Amino acid sequence: MYHEKHHGPKGFAGCYSFGPQDIIKMKRMAKHFMHGLMGSHIPFNIEDLGDSYLITVPLAGRTKEDVKVSLINKHLNIKAEKPKIPERENLKEKTDEEKSAQDCGMPFFGKGFTFIDVDMDIPLPVDADTESLVSKMANGLLKVNMRKKPAKKIDISEN
Repeated sequence: MYHEKHHGPKGFAGCYSFGPQDIIKMKRMAKHFMHGLMGSHIPFNIEDLGDSYLITVPLAGRTKEDVKVSLINKHLNIKAEKPKIPERENLKEKTDEEKSAQDCGMPFFGKGFTFIDVDMDIPLPVDADTESLVSKMANGLLKVNMRKKPAKKIDISEN
């Protein structure tokens, strides 16, 4: 009786049981937590190739038409909306109750990843030649190449 009064009703095998509304709330809390933790962060690589740099950003499901790349104050700005997936658009959107009844178990596991809108800034190395930027999109990877500026030698004079 103590558990039921203070901690909710016990269900199968002594575990606490939750109703569909509780599962929906837990899903929302988990989604909010993960969004706060990760934001719209997408991993990226900056490789030093000797005389140039290569930046690689994985943007699965997107084409070059879906991605916008800009240069803003020595930062590469990348924007992309989450991709449209035809198979998902044809499905009837289920209500939260239908989804939670189907999930049974952990409310936030089972999906490998979630597509998100991307709006990210990548600071460029100080010696990056921003006039030489070239970007390519293939197989869900955005690749941006740029040459390095040679260091300018400054002579030191005596007084």
